[in-house]
Amino acid sequence: MQIERIINSVFSSNTFILSDNTENTCWLVDIGDVNSVLNRIGNKQLKGVFLTHTHYDHIYGINQLIGYYPDCVVYTSEKGKDGLFSDKLNFSRYHGDSLVFMGKNVHIVTEGEQFNLFSDIILTAMLTPGHDWSCVSYYTDKEIFTGDSYIPNVKLITSLPHSNKEDAKESLDKILELCKVRDVYPGHNEIVILNR
Repeated sequence: MQIERIINSVFSSNTFILSDNTENTCWLVDIGDVNSVLNRIGNKQLKGVFLTHTHYDHIYGINQLIGYYPDCVVYTSEKGKDGLFSDKLNFSRYHGDSLVFMGKNVHIVTEGEQFNLFSDIILTAMLTPGHDWSCVSYYTDKEIFTGDSYIPNVKLITSLPHSNKEDAKESLDKILELCKVRDVYPGHNEIVILNR
């Protein structure tokens, strides 16, 4: 699996494009600057977007993206779905850019749910509330996408509405266990690649 990182214009959040040389499909983890995504994926078919949480800086391009790919499925937690449809919960109203999701294809992920991305790549969802109640991390046998639930060398923010310090600690413990044998793809800052 190939993973491309896009550093978005809002708070330098990350969007990751997941693709495979043998297939003409791709997936995203979070969505910010859509034009950057379109330039990178070219004629590949976008299958879905896995949201790590529904704060504005991780979803602000979603309606524009759905305009191009109306069949694209958006994967999020139950609380994440609430955030997609509320400019208060996703904080977009405070950015002067009220965002309410216009698409119809939302899939609520459950703990341990698995998705077959490519012929040999399985992505597993892990609910990781704490930074926000909508947080989900996703992992394969070699990578973990942690959103803002874990950003290496950055203190975890748990002072926002719908943050919870106890949940954050429990989630972080689960994430750090998986990070021992996986490369880390956080919601902001650099990727951490293990020395294999």
